[in-house]
Amino acid sequence: MGEESGAGMSIRRVERGGTVRLVLEGELDIATAPLLARAIGHERAQDRPVTVDLARLRFMDSCGLRELLRAASEDPGFRIAGDTGAVRRVIDLCGVREQFVVAA
Repeated sequence: MGEESGAGMSIRRVERGGTVRLVLEGELDIATAPLLARAIGHERAQDRPVTVDLARLRFMDSCGLRELLRAASEDPGFRIAGDTGAVRRVIDLCGVREQFVVAA
């Protein structure tokens, strides 16, 4: 898996030192959340630590947030990075920031 895209979001996979960073770009919503779920599932099946980089997202809805929360609850090694702007607002408004470990 190098890069996947569909319906308004792309996922670029970057591997460094055994850790995988999934860089999202576009909109994480009801249409694209399954794409993220598949990408995270693929990496978890290979037993790789995953960080999801949200810095290039323009929008995230509750479906996208649900996939991030699911990954965080299922994998103690799961991290998010780049939660700024609209994405940070959704996380903060929903009161779930403490559910995530934030990577640099």
